[in-house]
Amino acid sequence: MLDKNNATIKIVSIIDDDIDERIELVVSGGFYEKNSTFYIMYEEKKEMEMADCSVMIKIHNDEMTVTRKGEINSKMFYKSGKTSEFLYQVPYGTIPLVLNTKSVEHNLDDEGGRVELDYSLIIQQEEQFHRMSIEVKVNS
Repeated sequence: MLDKNNATIKIVSIIDDDIDERIELVVSGGFYEKNSTFYIMYEEKKEMEMADCSVMIKIHNDEMTVTRKGEINSKMFYKSGKTSEFLYQVPYGTIPLVLNTKSVEHNLDDEGGRVELDYSLIIQQEEQFHRMSIEVKVNS
């Protein structure tokens, strides 16, 4: 049985715009590997200045899928060099977005590791550049 809080997860997200917005989040969550795919799970809460939702991150080679369920519902697919479209469902409506992934890189193993993501989001013809790192440490 997976311990749902077997890891500490640190997420740093930087939006490259005029003021370089930086968001940092440290949470307890779950982490495991199955069939060469790594899974990271955690909860976002209003107390964190986030919406209440469950987050599942799935990483395989240079592909990453982030699924949110709760007050926000979305499934974002990142693959190095690829573009994808998705719907971002929030309490007041649905927003269509385009995701251009420059790179997905990781050095994950059984003890955790790091994921580096470089991408842009296109919202109503406006492009925002993003960098994200996810650091996972399995609790001993």
